[in-house]
Amino acid sequence: MKEFFLDKFEYDLHANRMWIECIEKQEDLVSDFTLRSMSHIINVHHIWNARLLGRKPESELWDRLPVNFLQQLSNQNFRETTDYLEHTELTEKINYHSSEGIRFDRSSVDVLYHILNHSTYHRAQIVHDLKLNGLHHPSFNFIAYRN
Repeated sequence: MKEFFLDKFEYDLHANRMWIECIEKQEDLVSDFTLRSMSHIINVHHIWNARLLGRKPESELWDRLPVNFLQQLSNQNFRETTDYLEHTELTEKINYHSSEGIRFDRSSVDVLYHILNHSTYHRAQIVHDLKLNGLHHPSFNFIAYRN
């Protein structure tokens, strides 16, 4: 199972890289929605890493990050997640508090899957926004990534 998640997080890093490059090339044209959504993807991954690693996150869910900082944070998220995967048993339960202060216990597998699913959800929203604004957007289909 660790190999499965390592593979999927490599894809997630690749997809983030493509989207960040797309945003950088069109920074003056993309909407605030797109910029906030890409920041949100990076922030949420960071927040979940902090929960997995038992530390306090440095950003909030909807903090808008500088465009020139997105790739660095995406790379950091990837390194932290892959390090976690390589050094932790996936049967582990994660105890954390939601952004609303509610206490939860979840399996690390569910948390890792959520990170990936959450990113895909918001990248689809970004595609929609870019299309509405007549802007270029990359394909982030996993099956195309495999070719």
